[in-house]
Amino acid sequence: MENALYVGGFEMEQKTAMKISMVSIVGNILLSLFKALAGIVANSGAMISDAIHSASDVFSTIVVIIGIRLSGKESDKEHPYGHERMECVAAILLATILAAFIGWSAVEKITVQDDSALAVPGILALVAAVVSIVVKEAMFWYTRAGAKKIDSGALMADAWHHRSDALSSIGALVGIAGARMGYPILDAIASLVICIFIEKAAIDIFKDAINKMVDKACDDETEHEMYECVMKNESVRGVDLLRTRTFGNKIYVDI
Repeated sequence: MENALYVGGFEMEQKTAMKISMVSIVGNILLSLFKALAGIVANSGAMISDAIHSASDVFSTIVVIIGIRLSGKESDKEHPYGHERMECVAAILLATILAAFIGWSAVEKITVQDDSALAVPGILALVAAVVSIVVKEAMFWYTRAGAKKIDSGALMADAWHHRSDALSSIGALVGIAGARMGYPILDAIASLVICIFIEKAAIDIFKDAINKMVDKACDDETEHEMYECVMKNESVRGVDLLRTRTFGNKIYVDI
């Protein structure tokens, strides 16, 4: 019965993750096409770059899907505890990509010498930037809620990919507005400021995934709740040992 409940719960988690991931993929494809078109029509290099960023999020979501699929495989002789850590691997990969991509993008903008990248963009680029901020921020909260619900590090990393895109669009908005006012360098400066916040999120995601990979104990509050629960049993005289370790999004207990 316990195993059936466990399998049923895991299948529910996978369905939730797959549903959120498919919404992300479709949303990013439509948004990247819209931003690319707006960038071309409005002569905005910043918006075209932002469209490429949205398209890259499709790749990150595919990594999430693969990680969650692999983590759902049943245990076997070589992996008696299952494959749940594959989701942690996906989270680590996404955190690394997130940090590297945003950092490189910001440095590239601040050092660009191509005059065409500093062309004055049209008003459509501003509209596209606002639409992108609203849509990507909504996708961030939607994905974040799902990640918290099923305790998925990979899905949380993907949520921050959405947030990074929303912040990137803010940078594009500032840059486009600055270019129209005669200050195109504002785009690069905004990108560097945004990069700091995204790097912090990437580091947090990376640390959480690493902790789950190395059998880190759960927090003291959770262990205390376990202790209190056990001591409520009248047949228990005392607890001599209580050890916990996180394995993916599960906790294993020796007591």
